[in-house]
Amino acid sequence: MKVAIVDDSSSVRMMISVCLEELGVHEDEMYDFVSGVEALADFKTEFYDLIFCDLHMPEMNGDALVEKIHQDLDHLDKARIILVSGEEDGSYKKTFKTFGVHQFIKKPIQPASFLHHIKPLIEKIRRAEA
Repeated sequence: MKVAIVDDSSSVRMMISVCLEELGVHEDEMYDFVSGVEALADFKTEFYDLIFCDLHMPEMNGDALVEKIHQDLDHLDKARIILVSGEEDGSYKKTFKTFGVHQFIKKPIQPASFLHHIKPLIEKIRRAEA
């Protein structure tokens, strides 16, 4: 399994990593990116099974990154994208669903809720790998 964590906040990246480790994802399966620009450069040549993407980042917001993945990176069609946001207004969710976003995680991340929602997805990816 290969997981990308795209967020400009080191504490959010760390929280997601800790939660993923609880679900059996190894540290060497996780790749951190501090911006959408950095992630996009890597995404052009690498496949990820799961991508956690912050909505608001400098240089390139999560919406622009998700749109680029959807429009330009066919090899990531099967990647599961989880949008991470502190936004109260959920009106953006419908638009992102059309770009292949599978789930939405609210900030601040609550570990119990994160584990509950992400565990089935991790299990599904692991079954597909077997």
